[in-house]
Amino acid sequence: MRSIKKFFLWSFLLNRRFLKKPLFLFILCLIPLTTLLARQIPGESTSLLSVGVCAGQAEDELTARVLAQLTQSDQGSAVRYIRYHNEKQLRQAVFDGDVRLGFLFPKDLSALFSSFAAVPASGTGGALSILGQAFGASDSEAVDKKGMQKNAIRVICGSNDIVTKMEKEQLFGKLYPEIERYVLKAWMDVHADDFSTDKEKRDAWLDRLLSDSTVTGNFFQLSYLNGDLIQDQELNTYYLSPLRGLLAITLILICFAACLFLMQDNQRQLFVWLSPSLRPWLHYLYLLIPVLDGGLFVFIALSVSGVGSGLSELAPFLLYLPAVCGFSNLVRVLTGKMTLLSASIPIVVMGCLFLTPVFFDLQIIPALQAVLPTAFYLRTLHGASTLLPLSLYAAVTSGASILIDWLKNR
Repeated sequence: MRSIKKFFLWSFLLNRRFLKKPLFLFILCLIPLTTLLARQIPGESTSLLSVGVCAGQAEDELTARVLAQLTQSDQGSAVRYIRYHNEKQLRQAVFDGDVRLGFLFPKDLSALFSSFAAVPASGTGGALSILGQAFGASDSEAVDKKGMQKNAIRVICGSNDIVTKMEKEQLFGKLYPEIERYVLKAWMDVHADDFSTDKEKRDAWLDRLLSDSTVTGNFFQLSYLNGDLIQDQELNTYYLSPLRGLLAITLILICFAACLFLMQDNQRQLFVWLSPSLRPWLHYLYLLIPVLDGGLFVFIALSVSGVGSGLSELAPFLLYLPAVCGFSNLVRVLTGKMTLLSASIPIVVMGCLFLTPVFFDLQIIPALQAVLPTAFYLRTLHGASTLLPLSLYAAVTSGASILIDWLKNR
């Protein structure tokens, strides 16, 4: 009973001591500040890619309608289309990096769609050939002579990379409703005997029919590996997804700051009165107290931001806290000097940012990924991994750091 009271007394005194340190308070303030800044993103553009569009010398009615649809405000779109008045401005925007690439529409877009609709089925070679023809394939054998190449949409880009290819396919999907309309009209012209002989009435009937049958619901239903469905209101909050990883890295910074304070106190011999067998445990408690404070702030921030999963995330989060302490304490006892520990901080932060799934889940250098606690924590969420790897990581790093600390203090 006396030992328990002493444990809580030490915890209280250590916590009060940390709350008086300006650096620790500054890092704690970064947590709600980061969340507030992330919540302001919806007021800005949440698009992942900016693309320029421009009409030809004189745009037709179809081109004007398509460009208006592309450039209308859509907070849920991953691609933002920006309209430019002429080709010179479009090229300059691509050159300056204001947009990743640009699409120069022909002066008669309806001629392109009509040519597309008139391509014989045997000449298309499948959907990919159609896609290549519609965006100006250079292979003359793959281009229909009736106007496909003459009226092709020109792509202006700084490099022919994967983003350029993906954006061409994305724009093709945006144009598909209008292409579909022209393909159906071309088919109805061929089979005019089965419909009204008046082409204008026939086209008006088809336009009305397509408008009435427009599907506005979601084509896809997203779910995590554990089966939890991603709700509609969550679909457009992908810009907040790195927030959990950034806050997890903030806890590592808090623990490293605590390590520096601990090394200063050890240099001043504040704990020399304590038995050498108990010092490693006090050192670990010294790091755990501020991490618990920061963890409380982080969990509240995740809940307020809407990124957190509530109580379902509590178990992996609680395991992450000792994992952070074990990792940081292990780095402390292995480096042994404040200069080396300080030099390791940017290396650890960069490793967490780029080797763990904060922004992208890159499956590279697995051995280095296995060293970092954020990798285990982030992959445990939503059923991507079980709690066992994170539990073992927390136990191994904590136990190893305490053992090495005990051997150095004998």
